[in-house]
Amino acid sequence: MTGADTLVLRRLSHLDGDTLSSLVEYGRSALGDSALDEWLLPVVAACGWLYVGIVGDEIVGAAEVIRCRGEKELYLEGFYIRPAFQGQGLGGRLLALVMAELAREGHERITATRDPANVAAARLYQAAGFSGSRLLRGYYGPGRDRLLVSARLGGRP
Repeated sequence: MTGADTLVLRRLSHLDGDTLSSLVEYGRSALGDSALDEWLLPVVAACGWLYVGIVGDEIVGAAEVIRCRGEKELYLEGFYIRPAFQGQGLGGRLLALVMAELAREGHERITATRDPANVAAARLYQAAGFSGSRLLRGYYGPGRDRLLVSARLGGRP
């Protein structure tokens, strides 16, 4: 990838078999066993917001968003940049594009969780305007704690 390459945001509402297989593989390579699988990705695409970041003809990352109970609040279920593309600033750029698109659609807030030990995720979310860090002990089972963070969308106070 060169500096001249442009990151393009694309929302997917339907997944053909090849795209689904690729996204499952990419998610697992970046997130391990916490990645969404072939059963949940099509549901997020159809009922939520499934965004991919594309450089050239290559999917470099994805954001999987679902609605919370509140009409204007969303939950960032999964977010990743494929390992081969990490360290190039794509995570911040992709997250900013996703947040801007969701704000344009009228959503007001987005919430996410992160591994308390993941320093890169902490920097990414802080740079994107996420704050708070309520510890959720055992959120994904014993010993799998998460930090809850959230951000306003569209610069709203």
